[in-house]
Amino acid sequence: MTPTVILTRPQAQSERFAQALRAQWDGPIEIIHAPLIKIVPVAASCAKPDAVIFTSANGVSAAKRLGLLKGLAAWCVGSKTAELARAAGFEPITGPGDASGLVSAIVAAKPSGTFAHIRGKHARGDVSARLNAAGIRCEDVVAYDQVALSLTPEAKSAVSARQSVIFPLFSPRTATILNSAGPFVAQVHFVALSDAVKQAIAPEISQQIAVATAPNGKAMLSATLQVLQKEIRRR
Repeated sequence: MTPTVILTRPQAQSERFAQALRAQWDGPIEIIHAPLIKIVPVAASCAKPDAVIFTSANGVSAAKRLGLLKGLAAWCVGSKTAELARAAGFEPITGPGDASGLVSAIVAAKPSGTFAHIRGKHARGDVSARLNAAGIRCEDVVAYDQVALSLTPEAKSAVSARQSVIFPLFSPRTATILNSAGPFVAQVHFVALSDAVKQAIAPEISQQIAVATAPNGKAMLSATLQVLQKEIRRR
C-alpha cells in the first residue's frame, strides 16, 4: 500500500516540503495538501524600531507591508526565516530554531535600542513580555491572523479509511486545529517540529508521535522519512 503523507502548512511551504520529500523517498508516495491555516493580514502600525524580531516567515512579509526600513537588524527564529529576511533587505541574525531560544539569545547579547516583534495573532513564547522583563524594550506588533481551515475532502477521506497516514506538524496552532477534526479511523502518525508541538496534540488523536531532533525543516524531513521507513517495514 502506498504511504500517505498529509501536509497542513500553507500551500507554498507545503510544496517545498513535498518536493524535498519526493526527492529523498525511494518509492511511491501519496502526498495530500490540506492547509489548516490561512494567513490573513490585519490592520497594524509600528513605530520605527531599531531592530525587528521574526518568529515566523510570515513576519517578514508583514514587516514589508508595514513599510519597515530595509537594513534593519532582524533577529530570526531560524535559518529559513533568516534567508527570507536577508532577501527582503534586512540584516538577519539567525536564532536556534524556536522562540524561547531566540529570546535567550537576544537577552544574552544585551542589545540597545527598541525592538518590534512582528507576529501573528496566535503566538507562543511570550517574546515581547520576556524581553521587556529583561530590560530590553520590545513592542508587540500583531500584523496577521492565522485563520483556521478545515481538512480538505481528500484529507478527510484518507483519515476515514483503515490505513496509516502521516502528518508532519510544524506548529502548535496546526496541532490544535487538527485535534478538533478527529477522531480518525486511520492509524495516524505525527511528526512534530518540537516538544511544544507534541504537547499540543491531543492524546486521543494519536499516541504515535515522533519529534524532530531540531526545530527546522531539514530535521522535519529526516524525521518524516524515518517514520515512512518504519511504516513500510511494518507492512
